[in-house]
Amino acid sequence: SCFILLPFVAGTLLALALVPGVVYVLSTVCREQTFATALGGRETVILADDSRIELNTDTVVRADMGLARRSVVLDKGEAYFQIKHDADHPFEVKAGNYRVIDLGTKFVVRRDGDRIEVALVEGSARVDAPEGSGRRSVTLVPGEIAVATANDFAISKRLPQALATELGWRRGMLIFKHTTLAEAANTFN
Repeated sequence: SCFILLPFVAGTLLALALVPGVVYVLSTVCREQTFATALGGRETVILADDSRIELNTDTVVRADMGLARRSVVLDKGEAYFQIKHDADHPFEVKAGNYRVIDLGTKFVVRRDGDRIEVALVEGSARVDAPEGSGRRSVTLVPGEIAVATANDFAISKRLPQALATELGWRRGMLIFKHTTLAEAANTFN
């Protein structure tokens, strides 16, 4: 009877030893988290892969970081992404119907309803238009900004100083140049 119990006990011990590994794998495969800032708030989030997201005021992002997937959905607001590049597992940001694919970079994505703005600070990133829209994918270089609305998609270039000014919120500052009081009040609100 001892020989009959030995395989049962060994099997039970092996199963118990595997449970923590299975729990760990499941927790990393299904790991969507929501991060949000209140009006006037800012927050920096460090993801499992050491990538950073800086959330501006009134921003909501959902991050899905698993073993084979690195994806963030920007529901609203503005976020600065400093991505740890991994060619085997590209980092993807979805904003509306558009996708931004990291090609080793630092970039900003802003979503105001149906208006999406992607500004590349460093490296390169690809902006994919929705399928069936007739628009092409575009690879941005530093200083380029892609702006997409329901009816338009345009690329423009900004000088590094102008882009740094627009990112003043990362330092807790709003900087306005050649802006009407009404536009500044709208941004501030």
